[in-house]
Amino acid sequence: MRIVLVLLMLLPASHMRAAEGCVDVWFTRNLIMDRAGYCFGSPLGQALFDNSDCTGAQIQLDPASQALVSRIRALEAQHGCQIDTSRHSLDIEDIAFRRVLRDLPIRQDGQWGCLGWTAAETPLYDGYTEPLGAIGQVTPGDYVLFEHEGVAGGNWVYVTVHHPSWGAFKSAGWMYWTDRMPCASEAG
Repeated sequence: MRIVLVLLMLLPASHMRAAEGCVDVWFTRNLIMDRAGYCFGSPLGQALFDNSDCTGAQIQLDPASQALVSRIRALEAQHGCQIDTSRHSLDIEDIAFRRVLRDLPIRQDGQWGCLGWTAAETPLYDGYTEPLGAIGQVTPGDYVLFEHEGVAGGNWVYVTVHHPSWGAFKSAGWMYWTDRMPCASEAG
């Protein structure tokens, strides 16, 4: 166990983020496939997605979904992503929120944190296209992590929210913001 901890401390931070990013984009890609009716055969796919309403292994994706899947596959190839699909779980803190999203986020290489939200309560939504459904919120003092690509001119971004000082995970969703982020301080 000690050797593993020492090795993890020696790995560059970008490698750690790349591994997390691979899990993130794998889940997004397969959530798209699940919604289109794909029947999962791997233990991981069956553990994370509901095969009760699947239609087969050969599915038709709409053009927007196909473009998103192709883009994710290119990211996975670029980063050499390899997910062990013999597992039965993934460590994705916002998985419950991701399941209800209408518009799915794409993980980016960098990340940025707002340490101490200073604005009023701000709603988080299930997508960035109408109709918007509130699924969470950012409240004053929260820490907000930005690690997904912005859309619609960068004004919409998918965020995860934590209790202050990177405490427990709290919420997630799409946020609309046009001004400078109201943060006590920033990291990243």
